[in-house]
Amino acid sequence: MAFVESVVGFLLQKLTDPIIQEAIFLDGVRDQVEWLEEEFTRMRCFLKDADAKQDSDVRVKNWVRNVRNVAYDAEDAIDIFVFKIAPLRQRGFLGRIRRYAFIFHDLSALHKLGLEIERIKTKISSISESRLAYGIENIGQGGGTSSSGLSLQEWRLTSPLAQEPDFVGFEKDLEILVDRLTKGKRRFVVSVVGMGGLGKTTLTKKVYNDTRVKTHFQSFAWISISQEYGVRDLLQNIMNCYMVLSEEEIKKMNIFQLRHKISEYLQGKRYLMVLDDIWTNEAWDALKDAFPDMNNGSRVMLTTRNKDVALHADARSLPYELRFLETDESWELFCKKTFPRQDTDCPPELETLGREIVAKCHGLPLAIVVIGGLLSRKEPWEWENIHKSISWQFVEGQPEISRILSLSYKDLPYHLKPCFLYLGIFPEDYEFQAKKLIQLWAAEGLLQQRGNEKLEEVGKDCLKELIQRSLIQLAKRSSSGGIKSCRIHDLLRDLSILEAKEDKFLQVHRENVDALSTSTARRLAIYRNASSECTSSKFSAPRLRSFLIYTQVDEKHERKPEKFLYQGFKLLRVLDLHNVAIKSLPSEIGALIHLRYLGCTNTFLKMLPSSIGNLRNLQTLTVTTYNDAVNIPIIMEKMKQLRHVQVKSAYQGSSYVSWGVIKGHERVNQISNLQTLSYVKAGEWMVGCLGKLTNLRKLGINLDDGPYVEVLYKSIVKLDCLQSLSVNGSQLPSNLHFTCLSKLIKLRLVGILEKLPESTEFPTNLTKLTLLLSHLKQDPLATLDKLKNLRILRLLKGSYEGKQMACSEQGFPQLESLHLEDLDQLAEWSVAEGAMPSLLHLHISGCWQLKMLPEGLEYVTTLRKLELWSMHQGFKDRVGDGGEDWHKVQHIPSIDIRSRNF
Repeated sequence: MAFVESVVGFLLQKLTDPIIQEAIFLDGVRDQVEWLEEEFTRMRCFLKDADAKQDSDVRVKNWVRNVRNVAYDAEDAIDIFVFKIAPLRQRGFLGRIRRYAFIFHDLSALHKLGLEIERIKTKISSISESRLAYGIENIGQGGGTSSSGLSLQEWRLTSPLAQEPDFVGFEKDLEILVDRLTKGKRRFVVSVVGMGGLGKTTLTKKVYNDTRVKTHFQSFAWISISQEYGVRDLLQNIMNCYMVLSEEEIKKMNIFQLRHKISEYLQGKRYLMVLDDIWTNEAWDALKDAFPDMNNGSRVMLTTRNKDVALHADARSLPYELRFLETDESWELFCKKTFPRQDTDCPPELETLGREIVAKCHGLPLAIVVIGGLLSRKEPWEWENIHKSISWQFVEGQPEISRILSLSYKDLPYHLKPCFLYLGIFPEDYEFQAKKLIQLWAAEGLLQQRGNEKLEEVGKDCLKELIQRSLIQLAKRSSSGGIKSCRIHDLLRDLSILEAKEDKFLQVHRENVDALSTSTARRLAIYRNASSECTSSKFSAPRLRSFLIYTQVDEKHERKPEKFLYQGFKLLRVLDLHNVAIKSLPSEIGALIHLRYLGCTNTFLKMLPSSIGNLRNLQTLTVTTYNDAVNIPIIMEKMKQLRHVQVKSAYQGSSYVSWGVIKGHERVNQISNLQTLSYVKAGEWMVGCLGKLTNLRKLGINLDDGPYVEVLYKSIVKLDCLQSLSVNGSQLPSNLHFTCLSKLIKLRLVGILEKLPESTEFPTNLTKLTLLLSHLKQDPLATLDKLKNLRILRLLKGSYEGKQMACSEQGFPQLESLHLEDLDQLAEWSVAEGAMPSLLHLHISGCWQLKMLPEGLEYVTTLRKLELWSMHQGFKDRVGDGGEDWHKVQHIPSIDIRSRNF
């Protein structure tokens, strides 16, 4: 129940809604609503202290539960009231006739609201009396137990994002597993077995990236499986690790063909295939035929909690059972996590207590890391309280482990607790985008406004703190060094789901949606395969606030149209549909006036209904489609809360682009909160409007309509906050320059360029540049290698038509990633000594005329990963051990070679 204070806080915010304020001013419910506000404010004062005591006192726990339920009732009553009166307001009744029309047309709604508030008042009075009857009247007089230490704002200003703790305690295990992988001819399975939280994936990643392993094998693949796996998805992920195929090519293959193609490709190659987190024998049986045994030393490596699965995969290969950390290893890991700013030394006065706390973790790395993250933010005098809290006896493989993990959850500041609970919506082993999570948090009202700061910045800070506390794992960084994507350990995910279910905050289900009609949860996440229907006429969830569907596509079922009956979702704030085969949304969606987030990813949408303009609270609209374009009839004068509009292609590969066609353009400038507009088609809506969207951070636009080129460049100079710009056109103007955009860090140009702008005409802080179909005649590197802050450069299909390229000495001082794709004419490339001193990742694909790697690549000693995809056959021989280019690449730990034709 740790998040009930946040529930009450959100309700109090709702009571300030302009519609509610106008309504209560016009009728007798004003006094009732004001009474509600005062009473819930008083309750809120007690909740923080009650939260600390409810685990040890059943009376307090029941009282907190009652407060939660009545807060939900109040929220429902208000939202239902708004749902009923909103259509009148949108048709102009309140705007034109003001209070008289409201009284005549909606007196019934006000009367029902008044009756409901009276019922709620009776409940609140009973709850207040019960506090005295239960003898818990003193709660609220203490200081609570929310997290001590720096405030979130102070933490953001004083601390960089911490890296994961160093690899501790597995050095011998690493050597043993490397030895197993690199010795012997028979293809056998190397299994790493152990309970959750032991570090199976961490160790396996270390082995997978070991230089000895990278130089021994020729082909590599890593896939995560989880309990909710789809066979087709898994095989497609494996194929994408080995081969370069389009989405259309893969779609034509059935399960048997996918397995056969993978096996055929791997013939004659020494490969390493990692299956991370495999749960069942059936999962192995569905994949094993894709891994041929050629007696050449190939390996399949898997991690699992189930020893029987390991033995089923290969009865002749003894599973490697991961041990718990020794006492000294546990202490070393604990210190690295708890004292990241003190060279991992524990103050002498804390060592005895610290070692006692570590001993209670019984050598489980995840528990040590989580408790270390908790203590890293605590004052020394608070350690004793934490020590007393860990009073349970640890038993291997039993649910008690969740109790030590729950300490960090209970210690979270109140505004972060619902943010953590919300992580349960994502499927197991899912890598979620930070941007999407923050948008969902905002839509749910889980982010607290901080002065004039953008909610997105507040969300970034919340995410950063959850990472600092080791409740979320950082997966990928953005080109600017920020957080791009994250994961959550499955044990912590289980914890979030357990806590969320108890609080009626969230439920996660598989397949059977109709059975959920009686669910009392406020949020519902459904994981299903393509064969199951999503909704039916029987499905109704009148109290539901979020509905999220994640669909797996299996081998038996194609995507098919589905029907959605939105009458059952009146109070919905979030609707997120992934892999749901819809071509259009019904007009009824316009009735969901509380909707703030609408996501339709990997769909077949071609258009959105005009009724979407009724969604005056909508903040985020995301569409990923397999069609070429989506018509977006945004009625701008009503959608003033819109913050993010993003339309993109569901196809893989850089050459696909989808465009949103905006209608209702005459009032686009009224969306003052708009931060993302990508990708949309240029049009009349830009004239006099685009330059007024001064809060835009990301803009992606199609300039195929030539008349609007000048409008674009006159407008963007006014967009002082712009950080990402993507421009597409058949031919881009030759007078491009972006020096005025001081905050621009990402730039994507698609279309013919006569020449590149001078290096001085690019934004000073540019970190990522993508060129596509530019048809440049002059070597672009001669200009671009002077960009001092550039970290990622992508020269894609048709961006350069010359035969030669050269990286000059001291060129690209900060470049970390270089992609050269489908440069058909490129035949020679040279790299001067001292060029690209920071390069980590080099990707070359589809450059058929390029016969060899550049001289000078051997000087780029920072290079960690080289990818050669769909290249001339001679590349494979040249870069192999003993090949002509071996001296250029022998220092690179990871070399990934993939073919297109096989």
